[in-house]
Amino acid sequence: MRSLLKIAAVCAATLSLAACATITSAPAGDYKVASDYTVTLGRQWSDMSAAIMGKPKKVRMLSIDGVFLNRLYLVDGLAPGEFIVKAASKDKPTPVYHSGMSPTELVEFVSDSTSALGYDRVETSHLRPASISGTDGIRFDVAAQTPEGLDIAGTGMVVERAGKLYVNLYLAPKEHYYDAYLPEVEKVFASARFS
Repeated sequence: MRSLLKIAAVCAATLSLAACATITSAPAGDYKVASDYTVTLGRQWSDMSAAIMGKPKKVRMLSIDGVFLNRLYLVDGLAPGEFIVKAASKDKPTPVYHSGMSPTELVEFVSDSTSALGYDRVETSHLRPASISGTDGIRFDVAAQTPEGLDIAGTGMVVERAGKLYVNLYLAPKEHYYDAYLPEVEKVFASARFS
């Protein structure tokens, strides 16, 4: 019951956020993330990218039920020196992508970026091979908590191509929401391709 109350509070906060940000539709079908990166959505999502602090041009955030209940980040070709999360100030820098990072460092970059999004106790596990259009990368699982203590589950994928980093990251409350949309997210990850 306590978890359901937390989710209800999150829903209320989501509605407040939705009133402040521009939300556009991301209909089922091909979704062009940016320059040469495309995924296929099996259902309609909401593009909530305008809610991202600093609105990084190469980062898209999609959701089905609102950003506190499920988030799918799609990151198109970060160049060295670029980031997933823009720093709020010079005193609080966020992780920056660098060329030559090892596979472990790439996963840590996403983990540290997840912390910069406001999640606590971020851990990654179950590293395994992945690929996009024949370019090798890494899949991994994520566990975290909100500052209020709600357990978050996630899955991510990183692929480097031509000196740029592509990231897919799905995060949702472990109770109900993560499992409810994981099959859809797996299809989105599998559909990722370069044009």
